[in-house]
Amino acid sequence: MYDRHLLFCLCWLMIFTTACKTTKPALKNSRTELAEVIRGNPLFAENFSGIYIESVEDKQIIYQQFAHHRFIPASNIKILTLYAALETLNKKIPSFQYLSQRDTLWIWGTGDPAFLYDKIVQDSSFTSFVTSRKENIILYSQANFMDDRFGAGWAWDDYAYSYQVEKSPFPIYGNRVTFFNPTGNNLTILPAYFAKNSFLDPTLGYGKILRAETDNQFFLATDLKSRKFQRSRPFTYQPGLITQLLTDTLNRFIQQDLSQRPLAKNSIVVERNLRDDLYRQMMQESDNFIAEQILLTIGGKLTDTLNTRQAIERMEETLFQEVATNIRWVDGSGLSRYNLLTPHSIGWVLRKLPETVPIDRLLDLFPAGGVSGSLKGWYGGKDRPYVFAKTGSMSGVYCLSGYLKTKKGQLLIISFMHNNFQGSSQKYKEAMTPVLEWLYEN
Repeated sequence: MYDRHLLFCLCWLMIFTTACKTTKPALKNSRTELAEVIRGNPLFAENFSGIYIESVEDKQIIYQQFAHHRFIPASNIKILTLYAALETLNKKIPSFQYLSQRDTLWIWGTGDPAFLYDKIVQDSSFTSFVTSRKENIILYSQANFMDDRFGAGWAWDDYAYSYQVEKSPFPIYGNRVTFFNPTGNNLTILPAYFAKNSFLDPTLGYGKILRAETDNQFFLATDLKSRKFQRSRPFTYQPGLITQLLTDTLNRFIQQDLSQRPLAKNSIVVERNLRDDLYRQMMQESDNFIAEQILLTIGGKLTDTLNTRQAIERMEETLFQEVATNIRWVDGSGLSRYNLLTPHSIGWVLRKLPETVPIDRLLDLFPAGGVSGSLKGWYGGKDRPYVFAKTGSMSGVYCLSGYLKTKKGQLLIISFMHNNFQGSSQKYKEAMTPVLEWLYEN
């Protein structure tokens, strides 16, 4: 009986040992094939390309190239902003703060980007609050905003474009003006407040809309009066402008607090429900405005001060402590060329995200290949999307980081970072296609 039992155990040991011996070479061969696919395109070696691919299930590194070198990530920095928000804000976001004393109501902003921003689901909590108050005097203070209008390393001459709106304590209308002509003979400007400061200029080229850097006068090409179009331009955040916009919108007289009362310790924070549409707009449409304001809101929640640098420092001391010494993180959106991340550090964040939210919800936030956002025209699957990743691009930079779901259902972390190239990023997008397809099939 003992001999038979010993024989049985030996047989199972042989089977297990054989399985291990066959599995390791198979894995090694797969990695060799993948390396051949990548190295088969000289584009990945001609410039500066970092690659990191890891299995989510067993955390095995499948392939890496310059994975610990630092690259400009562009909008891939939003992956860090997303993780910080999901961990810090959870299901509620501070919407505004207030204090009532006798007949006066003080209001402070929290950086929440949602108020009257047409790209996300509207929330009426602030409108309902203000219109229902009995105080005769309403004062707005921005003393808790201790930041600059632009982030470190942003391009100074991009002030006129909607992808670089100013940071602010109390955003309204996405901090931009929308010009549109729905019928071709009905030029409309929202908020209507800016209509009196908008002028047709026959000297401007076709379709142009211009604004001086330091004021809110807009000049429009005359062709826009008689053709269909829609375009947005940032306004500059001047003293008194926000109170005027709030007064016009809410039909309550709201004044600038000239004394700029500091945020009171006994002020009341009003929160609103935080929906995923905010994150989807940030990730899928690469909304820089939302990314910057979310980071300000995080800072306000943790420190009572709306300041991007302080928010990042607090994140680096806590959530990102493990990778903080290997990166340089300066803004929430990726507009700055001062940002530096490694493919490995992005992989680390992508590994943490599924521990914070369910994977199906997480993938729904990222652009899906062939379906949504910045990947709508790229990396579509035959039957369903298999790439769920954030793009990041600026001159000489193209990055793609996120997740890839293989044909067998395995989830992979991917990070491709390309820097220092000349010309279009098209060639890099095309070069990654066979690599991503190989990962899907194998």
